[in-house]
Amino acid sequence: MIKKLGKQPLFLLGIGFLLFMLAGSFVHAIFFDSHVPQTPFLYDDDNKLMGAPFAPFDHSILGTDMNGNHLIYYILQGAKFTILGAFSIGLISFSLAFLIGIPLGFRYKERSKIVENTISVLYFVPASLIAYNFLRPLLWEPMSGFPTSLSFRLGVEMLVISILLVPPAAILIANETSVILKREYVTTSKVLGARPFHLYHRHLIPHIKGNLVTIFMRQTIQAILVMSHLGVFKLFFGGTNVGYGLGAGPPTPITYEWASMVGMYYDTLQTNVQWLVGVPLIFLVLFIIALMGIIRGVKNVMKHDERTVYLKQKSRVEGTDRHPTSLGTTDFTMVKGSSKS
Repeated sequence: MIKKLGKQPLFLLGIGFLLFMLAGSFVHAIFFDSHVPQTPFLYDDDNKLMGAPFAPFDHSILGTDMNGNHLIYYILQGAKFTILGAFSIGLISFSLAFLIGIPLGFRYKERSKIVENTISVLYFVPASLIAYNFLRPLLWEPMSGFPTSLSFRLGVEMLVISILLVPPAAILIANETSVILKREYVTTSKVLGARPFHLYHRHLIPHIKGNLVTIFMRQTIQAILVMSHLGVFKLFFGGTNVGYGLGAGPPTPITYEWASMVGMYYDTLQTNVQWLVGVPLIFLVLFIIALMGIIRGVKNVMKHDERTVYLKQKSRVEGTDRHPTSLGTTDFTMVKGSSKS
């Protein structure tokens, strides 16, 4: 499997981008203590004083914000929280949806239909609004400071977002399971006495594993969207650092996760420094493209394996049918005295 994935260029590009960003983020945190340089002002060629923010490639590769903080270091600092956080939410929500959707699909009767109709209400209620109401008391820093640790806030936020993303995915998996179980060859297997585990292992998983990979990707992308919406509402991933009193600045994220950076600089869209939103937004888009490349590579390998198995089975069947008896001239030679009793 790994060797076959190594031959998929889309998979290599996607996983390469993620590993590169993760490596840079951990190196920046371990060896440089997540330090973010500042350049509040500069002198130009005419010895005139210029203040921040500076556009990309003017002084820093990705520019600076209004306080002179270099965005490239914010990007590195938030990469590990963005990638690992989105993957964790996607994995938790997918696992819960799988554990709920598969049994629901096996028992797709009136009771299951009632459960589906009840859960489907969440299709029409944005998960971001529900998450905002649940997470604001936890993520918004009070005047006395956070009473909880960063790891606790991250864990609770990922769990809440994961649970909110479960119902649509569970219904989708249940529908896929129900469709497979209604096929003729599965019905025949049931008549012959196949147990539910046999149906799950031999008939269900081989046919929906490609869709399961797609659902996992969808859950991860949905996690990024919810995190971005919360960022616009100033609820940043891991907590919002709020200043109180005269001269306090705007709310800032603690982790500088990319979606949180979009929310932090969202108000600058109406100014001439749109790159403050554009830079983290570009990295979010690259993250999603990398995810799609990874999933596409995995699905290509799955399709290749399925085709290989099909061709082997087909050649095996044809091989048993194509063994004609070779008859030579000696087979029809009459032996003298063979007719005597």
